[in-house]
Amino acid sequence: MMGLDKLRAEHKVRRAFVYVRQSTMAQVHEHRSSTERQCGLAQLAVDLGWDPAQVEVVLGDLGCSGKFSEDRDGFQRLATEVSLGRVGAIFATEVSRLARSSSDWHRLIEIAGLTRTLLLDEQAVFEPRDPNDRLVLGMKGTMAEFELVWLRQRMDEGKRHLARQGRLWLPPPVGYVYEGERLVFDPDEEVRRAVSLLFARYRAGGTCLEVVRNFHEHGLRFPARCGGKLSWGHLTRERVRRALTNPRYAGAFVHGRTHTDTVLEEGRRRQRCQKVPTAQWPVLLQGAHPAYLSWEEFMANQKRLSEHGPSRKAVSSPGAPGGGAALLAGMLVCGRCGSRLTVSYGGSGGRYPTYVCRNMQLSGRGKECVTVTRRFLDDPIVAVVLGALTREHLQAATEVVDQIEQQETDLEQQWKLRLERAHYEAKRAERQYDACEPENRVVARTLEKRWNDALVEIEKLERELKRTGSDGESS
Repeated sequence: MMGLDKLRAEHKVRRAFVYVRQSTMAQVHEHRSSTERQCGLAQLAVDLGWDPAQVEVVLGDLGCSGKFSEDRDGFQRLATEVSLGRVGAIFATEVSRLARSSSDWHRLIEIAGLTRTLLLDEQAVFEPRDPNDRLVLGMKGTMAEFELVWLRQRMDEGKRHLARQGRLWLPPPVGYVYEGERLVFDPDEEVRRAVSLLFARYRAGGTCLEVVRNFHEHGLRFPARCGGKLSWGHLTRERVRRALTNPRYAGAFVHGRTHTDTVLEEGRRRQRCQKVPTAQWPVLLQGAHPAYLSWEEFMANQKRLSEHGPSRKAVSSPGAPGGGAALLAGMLVCGRCGSRLTVSYGGSGGRYPTYVCRNMQLSGRGKECVTVTRRFLDDPIVAVVLGALTREHLQAATEVVDQIEQQETDLEQQWKLRLERAHYEAKRAERQYDACEPENRVVARTLEKRWNDALVEIEKLERELKRTGSDGESS
């Protein structure tokens, strides 16, 4: 080892710290020899003259990246001990173990120089007060930092190369599975129909809430896959929005929909994920796999979501139609202040809806801007609509009715598939119970309970089917 002449008695009377770090927990579990090699530096410290009681191995940063000092308790404790002058030498297999950030690295060198603390790796002893050693340490720290940059650039370029060919593996959305390297429809018919029904209901209802409400009213579930295991649960507005904004359902392979930046918030580094506009997606391959909807419909859905979202501009957006007796609920804009009108229901049972703008009142600048009774707006609009119904428009209305009838058929089929799955699970549980040896009561009791639970599930589904008013038959 070079530079052993720099070791003096003043260093050996103070403590020696052996800094051990692995970047990820996977490395900790899979590369144990590296951890053992780093811990072995404690014996090197003893061989160089330190008392074993004065040698401390710092293990607090196993599984932590050296890119930042935040959340690295071991490094921060080491830096504190160095600044207090309690450390004679810091041992590490290489300086990149201590820090991958130039700011953290040079700050440590500065403190070590002031407190006459040595830095040792497997090749040499470095004295931070020595100009030549300080130059070498600075270069090592800079190279260690940029090594991460080079590694990241190579990995990102490799991902972009695969993405441009459509071969980059991405988790498949529900409704798809991988068949080799190809993305295909899920072989489970109930899963495919549930996904298709989501898009059909949004096509007819126009809002995420309407889709969720329809699923809940008919007692339908929505699938999810975690680790290849299929599960069913209630549909939420967030899941509807994620499905509507996922271009893979339109048969497109996309890479680079989001961009991550490191920002400083409240004195701490944080990762902020920002969405990239559609026109700026670096990779967009249409027709890469089977689709649940066309690309034109997908783009129309994005426009509709932006118009109906909570952050929409009142004047430029038509708004999302609301529920209730008022025909134009959620779609009117105040002509004075530009805010969206709300509906107030008065009278017995709320029989008299009124369009009201309360923006001025809520802001303390006066009373309501506009108050209009429903009949002064809804009745004239109904008359205009009825007067505009020509033969072509009636044909379009008939097509809408046909779509609604088709959706009712899809709902019935979805219930049939759900009951068919429940009957299959019950039959399988029955076969498993029959195949069990009667003497093995421990296993038999478990299989019997599973069979009973499956039968109870069938009865529960049949009661729900009657409650929702569906006329589907169980298979």
